Amino acid sequence: MDFKLADETVLVKNSARQYLKEKCPSSVVREMIKDETGFSRKMWKEMAQLGWPGMLYEEQYGGSAESTGSFFDFFIICEETGRVLLPSPLFCSAVLSGLLLDTAGNADVKKALLPAIVEGQKIFTTALLNEQGRSDHHDPAVQARRNADGSYALSGTRILVPYAHVADAILLCAQTQTPEAKGPCLFLVDGKTPGRTLTPLETMSGGKSFAVTYDGARVGPEGLLGEPGRAGHYVDSVLPRVTALRCGEMLGGMQRTVEMTVNYVKERKQFGAPLGSLQAVQHHCADMATWLESSRLIAYQAASLIGDGMPAEKETAMAKAWCSDAYKKCTWIGHQLHGGIGFTEEFDMHLYYKHAKECELLFGDARFHRSRVADALNI
Repeated sequence: MDFKLADETVLVKNSARQYLKEKCPSSVVREMIKDETGFSRKMWKEMAQLGWPGMLYEEQYGGSAESTGSFFDFFIICEETGRVLLPSPLFCSAVLSGLLLDTAGNADVKKALLPAIVEGQKIFTTALLNEQGRSDHHDPAVQARRNADGSYALSGTRILVPYAHVADAILLCAQTQTPEAKGPCLFLVDGKTPGRTLTPLETMSGGKSFAVTYDGARVGPEGLLGEPGRAGHYVDSVLPRVTALRCGEMLGGMQRTVEMTVNYVKERKQFGAPLGSLQAVQHHCADMATWLESSRLIAYQAASLIGDGMPAEKETAMAKAWCSDAYKKCTWIGHQLHGGIGFTEEFDMHLYYKHAKECELLFGDARFHRSRVADALNI
């Protein structure tokens, strides 16, 4: 069995790594944590020019997904963005929001909106979490009341909405109870619509997330995407792809965590000898390398199946469960081997520790996905 990446994929990987190494060192990551916007608009435009957002979408919508390999190539790019902890709306806009639009939108909606995402002209985000921090897309707490003119009035709160302060539009699920539109519906809401309140949230990773509260915010009938009552289905249909790409990001973070730790124990001397000369330290590093490479295999498998158009719900759940635990364990060991200095702001290890925790909880933690695997095995 050949586990080598295709030559074209290697070129994509090397190009992305070189660009991110130059444009996104850890100093930029720290700068963006303090920055009000939270990302570089110049880099956002450059990534669009490089064609990264378009790799998930068909050519008629401005994308370049001409073959089954495009999804896996974008997975490799996510691996590289995770390696540097890229602060960017790339994931919330080009991945989650764009895939939802591509799935639920009709031809006119896709032609109008997807090229703007692909070209970096607009930033979209998605609000799926209720006030308890859980995704309720099958039974959303947000209510949508139909007005006499056919529009809808939204009421309710969503939390941890990434980059809501710069979003041109927000996708969310809302409950409707009218004969024309009953059940959970997917809405596209203008990012600056009246009746919307943003509350900044302080997150562990330092990313820009907000609580978004709607109090009678109006959405025109054109804001209803897809068939009424099928919002849960639309979200479920994109989650395997979204989750697999998040595993790629986690994989990149693990790779960098292992590299930093191995380099440190080679250089740090204790009692006249490198820390890496101690057998216990070597065993810890071997455990980290094992978690990394096992994560790589299981995540690559899921991404490859999805890229080939094959069912991969079980494999994606397996990958998310495994990577969530492995990334967290790698950062734990990395901190132990760095000692107290690893917790200081001057070292990057704490950034990856926080990122591991964030990624663990996004789109279901390890326990949730183990349950999904058990369901797939009918046990």
